[in-house]
This record gives sequence, C-alpha cells and structure tokens, in this order.
Amino acid sequence: MTIDFDDLVGGEVSGEEREELRRVHELLLSATPPPSLDPLPPTPSHSRRSWIPRSWAHGAVGLAAVASIAIAIGLAIGSALGHGGFQTGFTRPMHGLGSATAASALINVGKADPNGNRPLLMSIRKLPTLPKDTFYMLYLTKKGKPVVLCGIFQTGRSGNARVSMNAPADLAEYDGWIVTAFVPGQSPRVLLST
Repeated sequence: MTIDFDDLVGGEVSGEEREELRRVHELLLSATPPPSLDPLPPTPSHSRRSWIPRSWAHGAVGLAAVASIAIAIGLAIGSALGHGGFQTGFTRPMHGLGSATAASALINVGKADPNGNRPLLMSIRKLPTLPKDTFYMLYLTKKGKPVVLCGIFQTGRSGNARVSMNAPADLAEYDGWIVTAFVPGQSPRVLLST
C-alpha cells in the first residue's frame, strides 16, 4: 500500500518545509522492514527482575518494624519525662469569664532557658469556637492589663486544645495571665483568667 504524499501533507505546508517533508516521506517508503525477531526465551524463575520487588517488600517490612520500635521507644521516653519531654516547673489554673464561664485551662510552665524564655504547655477546655480568621491570645498581665503576648491559638469544635507557647519574660514582674479573643472589628474580650 502506497501512501500519496499530497494526501498526507495538505496545502497549508509550502516551500522548503514541504520539500523537506517530501524527502523524509520518500526515505521512509524506500526503507526495508527490520528483520523479524525471534521471541525471547522464557526467564528463569529466580531472575534478578523477580528478586528486586521481593527485596523491596522485605526492606519495607523491615523499615516499618524499625519505625514502630522507634516510635514505641520515643513514646516511652516521652511518657517517662512527662508531656513529651516537657518538664513542668509549676502550673497555673485558669477559669472562664463572661460568655466562657464553663471554660477552663491549665498552664504548665517550664524552666527558663539561658535566654529567659519559659516554655508553656497549655491545656484548654470548653472555650467557645471562634469564627474563621479569629483566634485566642494568651497574655501575661500587670494590674490585670495585657502586657506580654505569650502566644496565639484556636480551639476545635469541642472547644478543647493543647498548645505549646512561650513566656519571654521574668514572670516575677507580672501578676497573672489572661486569654482574650481577637475578632476583627470588635474590642478584645477576656475569656480566661488566673
């Protein structure tokens, strides 16, 4: 079966490009077909091809076992240290105010690092869920007024959360802690206090 070049290439191709395509077309038509190939012999059952996937499977199982052991060891060490390595120096309970009277929180205060930063691990319960793009803020206070921001957080639908924050100050200079709700267009409301 011969394919006519003019049927293959339409009139939209002209000039040198058309002549180049014609030469390639004629070369393809003049080429002889490749010799027929004998079918490949069957591969032995223990060929490298069948061995590789099995070794990957064994490796994946081994890796999963090592990962499971590492996780178990990490959980055991974290449990022994308390709160995943967090060492509580003291705690401060918080109670709900206003529309959040059912809410409560506990601030676990860690030991200060050489720079004066104190890690905080705060557990919050029953704090009302805020609208989208809003959040809660934990402050250190002086005379009941927010002075030092320690962190921001959100709660889920349950109103519960567990968050890590930081108190970058000498706590002896402050008289308490408050949690306020930041809602754009509204003045902050204090919802939790020590």
